[in-house]
Amino acid sequence: MRIVIALMGLASLLVAEGAARAEKFVVSTGPFIVQCTSTGQVCDPPQTLVIGDPTRRMKVKKFLYTAASAHCSAGRLLIELDGALVGRMKFVAGSEHATLRKRLRLEPGEHTLAFRFEGRVGGCNAGLVASWGGEIAVRGKRKP
Repeated sequence: MRIVIALMGLASLLVAEGAARAEKFVVSTGPFIVQCTSTGQVCDPPQTLVIGDPTRRMKVKKFLYTAASAHCSAGRLLIELDGALVGRMKFVAGSEHATLRKRLRLEPGEHTLAFRFEGRVGGCNAGLVASWGGEIAVRGKRKP
């Protein structure tokens, strides 16, 4: 009888522990195009994405970018979280993918990710980024 109670207690503990695990999330911009109003290699305005949970902490683990097929020159994303630069992705051309693994802890509430495109001379880029686009996904875990 003691063994049964001990096993039932262990089973309850395991179920409770499993319920307390962080759940995965993926947030995406969906396909987009940004027309740049700036001059030079860094495009303004940025593409933004608001993420967060009103009551739980979150951990961002990975950023994925797929460049639009219409890109005629290479560029990379500069990533800001609530106004602070947190990462730079590798340069990609049209239809290519870039991944940035980054661990960012977010407190409960809304947070704004801003993605700016930094071009480089080559292809159709003679010193100015006119537009950029594609799709950006953010992956991570939401704390219990």
